[in-house]
Amino acid sequence: ITELDVTPKMKALMYTQQHHVESDGIKRTCYQSQFDFGFLPNGQVKVWLEGCGKYTYVTELSPTSTPETDYNGNSSTAYKHDYEDELNIRAKNANATLRPIPWDKVNSIYTSKNYIVDQLH
Repeated sequence: ITELDVTPKMKALMYTQQHHVESDGIKRTCYQSQFDFGFLPNGQVKVWLEGCGKYTYVTELSPTSTPETDYNGNSSTAYKHDYEDELNIRAKNANATLRPIPWDKVNSIYTSKNYIVDQLH
């Protein structure tokens, strides 16, 4: 479980009216009001605000707790076993390795060339 406290700086950005020229060439009013969460293999979560052709990095969070079971009643041990089996199959098919984690690739930003990447100051 990861909790996000929406700070006054985040709210200010979300409430700021902006303009963006869409792919159809029309300039439209927009807001950066969508949260995007990037889940990292170490349990951390990177939080971004998206909108108006921009991604704005907000923060990185640690999980606050780990429940014994998910909403279906499955334990994390059973899920992890099934998940790791699937990952190993996919890695083998892709001729890739899972460990060590390739942080140079995982901890990167991949967007359309039309997007601007920023950071909340």
